[in-house]
This record gives sequence, structure tokens and C-alpha cells, in this order.
Amino acid sequence: MRGVMSDGSGEGGTGVGALLRVFRAAASTTLGRPIPQREVADALHRSERWYRDLEGGTISRALTRHDLDTIGTLLGLDRVQRRALALVNNGGGLSSLEDQEPPRVSDELRLLLDQQPFPAYVIDATWNVLAVNSSMAALFPWSTVPGANLMRWLLLSADAQDQHLNWEVDAEVCVRMLRDAAVDRPDDPDLQQLISDTSQNPAVRDLWTRGAADFADHYDGHVLQMTLPLFDGQVTELVAHVLHPAGLPGCRMTILTQRATRESAGELPAQAK
Repeated sequence: MRGVMSDGSGEGGTGVGALLRVFRAAASTTLGRPIPQREVADALHRSERWYRDLEGGTISRALTRHDLDTIGTLLGLDRVQRRALALVNNGGGLSSLEDQEPPRVSDELRLLLDQQPFPAYVIDATWNVLAVNSSMAALFPWSTVPGANLMRWLLLSADAQDQHLNWEVDAEVCVRMLRDAAVDRPDDPDLQQLISDTSQNPAVRDLWTRGAADFADHYDGHVLQMTLPLFDGQVTELVAHVLHPAGLPGCRMTILTQRATRESAGELPAQAK
């Protein structure tokens, strides 16, 4: 993963050992006591030297399913963290990048998108915007620009920092998803470039460093508090609902609904009422 696990800047250790060190350090903080290498080695019924070599990267043999479960339980890993460790252990996901064709939004999916009464968009596995409906275009004009990328806009754009009232919280979710994608597709050059580019923002780079043990594989249900130009800067709360079109593996369709607040600016622009 070219050091993505350590700080997102392309430096540092890679592989199972690096991730185990990160998870063990995070678990020590959570439990309020150090978790030494010996404790993990004992749980695996291995020698301390063996486990030390594993964390040091000198052992390349894959961990067994039982080993992964044992480590996950001992370190208190959640579902996404366990998945990330398994992916790193197996060298990434099962999909072959070479065999994948560029995603194309079908006429049927386009129809579904256009008939949504709320802003909606389709992105590929690297968060490139493939299609938006007119409501999305009205709310977020940047999404209609050729080459638009959700991650680049949110993590690098000054407009995003102005419009997201809790920008750091929203950016942290993005970094967690990038971290998860990196263990799933370690050899994806577009993803590596996206991570490298967005990490040029010092605030984003800091999020990579501070949350090295945190992963997310979706943002379904995430609430965005925003001040949007269309609503003259009044506070609007948007809830993201994420769908996975069966005909576009790895892609996502997201619908943004509005949650009423006392400072709500009114209804979102709608395709149909």
C-alpha cells in the first residue's frame, strides 16, 4: 500500500505488520494500558519473537482465519477494521483491476437518477462523478464540471471547507473510506494518486496520522451540516443514502435528503414533486 497505512504520505511501513502495530497501539489507548507483543503472541500460541518478526515485516506467511479472529477479539477490532486486516493479509480484494472496463451509466440507471425527487449522483470506485440529476447540479455546481471528484472537492476545495460546518468530521469520514479502499485495492494507481493529492492538504494529512486505526467502508446515513449558496448560507442538514447499483460493481449512487432544523432554509431543489 506504499505506506498509506502509516500517514497517507507515501512513507512508512506497509503490510500486515504495520497495520498490526497501528491496531495494537490504538487498543492500548482504548484500554488504558499497554498491550505488549507478548500478549498477542500468547493469544496466537506463538513465540514473542515470531510475533515481533510479524510486526516487523520479516514474516510474509499469511495469517489463518483463526489467527485473524483471535487478533480481532484481543484488540477489540470492529467489523471494518477486521475486514481491512483480512484484506491486507490476503494482498487486497478479489477483483482484478485489469479486467474491469470503465463504468458506464446505463439509460435505465440514468432514468432512476433523473426521477429522484432529491439531489442524487453516481460515483465510481475512486469517487469520480459519473452522473448527477438536475437537483444535484443546482445544489452543487462543482459536480457538473468535467473530471469532478467528490473526494478532491471535499478534501481540497476552499468552498467545501466554507460550506461544511463540520468539515473536519466530514473529512475524517472521507479519510477513513480512503484508508479502507487502499487495503482493498493496493495496486490501483488512480486511488494512490487520489490519496497522494488529497494528502497535500496539511489538515487531511493530520487526519491520516491521528486516525491510523480508523476505517469506514461507506457513509450511508452520514449527516452533513451545510451552509449552501443556494439557500443564502442558512444551515441545511443533509442525510446521505448510499445504494450500490448491481450493474456497476464498485460504484455508488447517493441520494441526499433534507432533515428539518430550526434554521432550515426550506426545501431542497427537486426534480419532481
